[in-house]
Amino acid sequence: MKNVFFLAVVLCLFSCSDTYRDFQSIKDMKWYRADKKTFEVDIKETGNYDLFFAMRYSTGYPFKQIKIKVTQKSPNGEEFYKNAEIAVANDKDEYIGDITGQLWDIEKLISKKTLLEKGKYVFEISHTMNSNPVVLVIDIGLIVRQTK
Repeated sequence: MKNVFFLAVVLCLFSCSDTYRDFQSIKDMKWYRADKKTFEVDIKETGNYDLFFAMRYSTGYPFKQIKIKVTQKSPNGEEFYKNAEIAVANDKDEYIGDITGQLWDIEKLISKKTLLEKGKYVFEISHTMNSNPVVLVIDIGLIVRQTK
């Protein structure tokens, strides 16, 4: 029975590995709309990928969500845009995510089973909130995981 459990854990870890994971800091915890975070992703194998937005923020973040715009530039030069609204707090105004001290981390799926061809992609993430800057944001990240 222990061997079956061990095998299941190993398979999950293997199948859940990230193709790409990177984070960029926000200066002085003030994310300005013009401060687009750019991520260059080298896709080695054509296939379906799940794209995740990640954010580290501090207790005191003043909104229930973060509104973002993601621009995807494909290897052939085509551009695609996606707007997303990511929950940061629930209906009871409780923050969502993993906490360490006063810091919160969230990872939210923003695009499922996206077909990416082999090659270099550039993703830009900016916020589209009415407030500018958005305060108490520490890091913005992008995670690309091949769909299994």
